Amino acid sequence: MAHMLGAGIRKGRLFRWRRKNETESEQIEVAFAPELRIVRNDGWVSLELLLANDANVMVWVEEAIVVLTDLDANWQTSISTGQAKHEIRQNVRGNESLGLSLAGAIYDAAGRPQGKYSCLISVDVRYRVGEAWFNRTLDTYKVEMAALTVFELRRSRWYEKKIRPIDA
Repeated sequence: MAHMLGAGIRKGRLFRWRRKNETESEQIEVAFAPELRIVRNDGWVSLELLLANDANVMVWVEEAIVVLTDLDANWQTSISTGQAKHEIRQNVRGNESLGLSLAGAIYDAAGRPQGKYSCLISVDVRYRVGEAWFNRTLDTYKVEMAALTVFELRRSRWYEKKIRPIDA
């Protein structure tokens, strides 16, 4: 009887430990917050994906998939794919951040238009915390650009088209 009771207590402790770890991983997921922003520096304007890791653990960021819809462009020099995979493959330490430009990925996915162009963009970031993989999809944004230069970035409104990455 004591042997069965001891096994039950160990099983209960294991269950609580596992539940505790699952709760911590959910908190870690919330603490990793990618966001889009315009960065102005010495006359240059860039569209940046900021990967802010507010957790106390390291996060491996695999990639960002950028999906474009409602593209309004003229004089494209290549066929618009409407989607680009921006490979990041970098660690972001706890309580640090990493900023990288998405302007080139958007420009290529739009077909390298000459002149001003605009579209709705959705960004899906794939990352890993420990052994668990997560995806974080950012809000849909309306962007206006000319080549790699960003003129405007704003969150789309509820009545504008919502987009999601196409499974490859």
